[in-house]
Amino acid sequence: MTITCADCAATQVIPPLPLGAVAVCRRCRRFLARHSRMGFELTLACAMAICILLPSAVLLPVMDSTIRKLGFIESRLVSSVPVIYTEVWFPLAFGVLLFAFLLPAFRALFQVIALGSLRWGWRIWQPGRIFRWSEQLASWSMPDVVVIAGVVAYFRASAPTVVEAGVGAWCYLAVAILALIGDRSLDRRAVWNAILPDATSLPDGHVASCDVCEMAAISRRPGDRCPRCGHTLDRDIAPRFAPALAAVAVAIPLCVPAFTAAIIVNDNLTGVWQHTFLGTVELLADRGYWQYGVVVVATGVVIPALELIGLIWMLAKVRFPSTRGLVTRTRLYRVLQRLARWPMIILFIAAIDAPIVDVRGIRDLVAGPGATPLFLVIALLMLAMAFFKPRLMWEAAGEVA
Repeated sequence: MTITCADCAATQVIPPLPLGAVAVCRRCRRFLARHSRMGFELTLACAMAICILLPSAVLLPVMDSTIRKLGFIESRLVSSVPVIYTEVWFPLAFGVLLFAFLLPAFRALFQVIALGSLRWGWRIWQPGRIFRWSEQLASWSMPDVVVIAGVVAYFRASAPTVVEAGVGAWCYLAVAILALIGDRSLDRRAVWNAILPDATSLPDGHVASCDVCEMAAISRRPGDRCPRCGHTLDRDIAPRFAPALAAVAVAIPLCVPAFTAAIIVNDNLTGVWQHTFLGTVELLADRGYWQYGVVVVATGVVIPALELIGLIWMLAKVRFPSTRGLVTRTRLYRVLQRLARWPMIILFIAAIDAPIVDVRGIRDLVAGPGATPLFLVIALLMLAMAFFKPRLMWEAAGEVA
């Protein structure tokens, strides 16, 4: 099968792979194909199970909390969004609704439609485009991030309250595990070839290619729609440089208030407590949960710092191109792209904590001055990673025909 690498635009022929074997790009070492023993049927089963379990995870109780026998709260994910909206802050409520509920549901639904059409022969409108949508939602669908944030939030909330996990929490944990299994077992190249097979021979000269399904479309011209997934062939990605640079430039000054100002202000019977980012880490360490404090530091400080430094370096190499270290920078981008979603843990911790420790007149939670800057920093870094593409560096260095 003929594949054009989405990162470096190198077109290459991949021979038939034995079971369990993988193929990587000969130039930039990008993962291109893996002959999975499971094909796509296990992923289809997991997606169907997610569609069944997710409503229960959203509607059933997630946590029960009691504050010194003065108040009892039963928290549900479906009711936490309006609580966060009224008591904490609007951007976080929107982020929880989108990343924790809607996008995982849409991704599972798209997988059921696209993979089900291949498994049972349904005649549907453009299965390749629907499968492309499910793949593009992968980095924005965050059940695994929410689960880890929920574990940290559980121990953080246990400091002033008595907290117990509910049925909804276990259902959401099952959703996250199923999403992980489905993602790891999916043979994406088998799916793309079942929709429309790749060419079997290497064409002469330049051929228009898709940077999503990596199809080398021999009979199409640049600018045409991909016959398999509907994306634009040989898409011009140069206009993406300016938005990526602007997102990084705006994120840098916002880091100061995001990490020094209070994220949540807690007005309780004993006084007013302002919880900064580092204050949350200190609270976890003081209560003996230092390992969760390490998770918060790694996701909230280390990863954003690496993203900023890495993006600045890669953007500089687009402006001042060099072939030296080109493969290293491309592989760095792939690592940072996988890590970009994990700083959302900090926001989900606040979102999960707010409904279970907020009792009117006893403990009132409101957004602090650092809440909005922190959300903006994480969102801008995610957008910068989405705008930037490694092929910008390869084109600037003259390595793309």
